Amino acid sequence: MRMESPSLGDHPTAAIVGSSIVGFGSGSPDLGSHQRGGATVAFDTKTAALISLRDLPRDLICASEYNIHLAVAAGNKLYVIEGNNSGLDYCRDGEEEYCRGGLHCLKFDDDGDASDKIWSWYNVFFWSPSRCLWCHDRRMLPLSPEGIMGHAVHPSGRAFFVSVHSNYYYKRHDDRRYRGTFSFDTQTGRWTRHGDWQLPFGGQAHYDGELGAWIGLHINYEDFGNYDMDGYLCSCAVLSPDKADDEPAPEWKLIGKQKLFLEEDPERHVEAKLVPMGGQGRFCLVEILTRDKVDIEEYQHLGDGDKCVLRLTTFRVKYGDDNGELIIDDRRSAGSYKLSRYVEMFNTQASWICKSVIQKIIKLRQQ
Repeated sequence: MRMESPSLGDHPTAAIVGSSIVGFGSGSPDLGSHQRGGATVAFDTKTAALISLRDLPRDLICASEYNIHLAVAAGNKLYVIEGNNSGLDYCRDGEEEYCRGGLHCLKFDDDGDASDKIWSWYNVFFWSPSRCLWCHDRRMLPLSPEGIMGHAVHPSGRAFFVSVHSNYYYKRHDDRRYRGTFSFDTQTGRWTRHGDWQLPFGGQAHYDGELGAWIGLHINYEDFGNYDMDGYLCSCAVLSPDKADDEPAPEWKLIGKQKLFLEEDPERHVEAKLVPMGGQGRFCLVEILTRDKVDIEEYQHLGDGDKCVLRLTTFRVKYGDDNGELIIDDRRSAGSYKLSRYVEMFNTQASWICKSVIQKIIKLRQQ
């Protein structure tokens, strides 16, 4: 399936929710900003069904060009954090406990649990035959959306955690919105602040049941909101969403002594994603690199023209025989591919689809 990005806007957001690949944005740039109603598409990899919606919430339409800071799936729902300026009317910085922007929710079918009841859905007012619906309201944010660095979902799916490391913290040392780790309980709709520390990974970490831990790409936090993704892998103990503020930071460790990123020419590194491959400690590193003689500092890697390369590396994380520490094993290259386009504001997404699912999609298309 290929869809031209302008149909979703100039800077669409992509995410993975269960077996569905989801994309949404402000809509075609051919329309004026006052005419855009937004667009959402979802492709189910199990059934090969394509869903298209035209009822993107207004705050997401305004924010989708530059201010979508997180899109994370928990259960059959997608939770989206935006930093749109519309929230300033309700929560002026320094005077209220919330930050500008909000949390939105997109659901696929009804869970029939509490997570469905804490939101108002668009079909309450406008009947929709689709099983895919956006929420009608939004939740306020007790954290700075611009400072979100790492996130992870609780194994039960009942909560997700985000770590914030914002430049604003160094201007307001007593403001707890700009630094720390927070969780959102999907059953109660409540935010909880867990401490003044950050989780040790950047981007999304993934829980592996066999390892009993979150696995993610390690991040080094620096002053004034800066950070460095150093290319190492790390493990982190799972937090409880029930614990309150000022709990100690979870235990975490680096895995192995070798970096996963391309070490021969680190200046070519653009970004990377960690993708779980069905459990049992198996993962794939999806790394985007510039091609030779493409200068990142001069922004030569942006736009069309096969300027970047997609590099895939598979490996397994397991407990070693010597001391019981986690190690990286069976590391191998899974190929490199030219990218026809790289857009800086687009949050690259990757997921693993097993061979049986691919065969099912092919069979459905042949019917």
